[in-house]
Amino acid sequence: MIWMIEKFKTRLYIKEITYDVDVPIQIEIEYGLEGKRVNAASISRKVLYNRPLLIKETPSRTAEELDHMVDQHVQSAIRRHLSSRGYFLDKE
Repeated sequence: MIWMIEKFKTRLYIKEITYDVDVPIQIEIEYGLEGKRVNAASISRKVLYNRPLLIKETPSRTAEELDHMVDQHVQSAIRRHLSSRGYFLDKE
């Protein structure tokens, strides 16, 4: 097994009533790779985005709701990133 560290960027778009919010997110993942398989338990991540500004720009949503939205988007982005590399995610 080899350990991989990768950084990539994604964007989360949040639709508000009168405007849209575009949230740039930087993700750093570290994971164990064996052949083309990634063990899901081996994935660690660092997520960077401007949380205070996001909370300020979306007053109609709670901080917990925004955190959940970002977390769901990051999980999806990681799956897409690994898939684009041709890797398979093991669910262990």
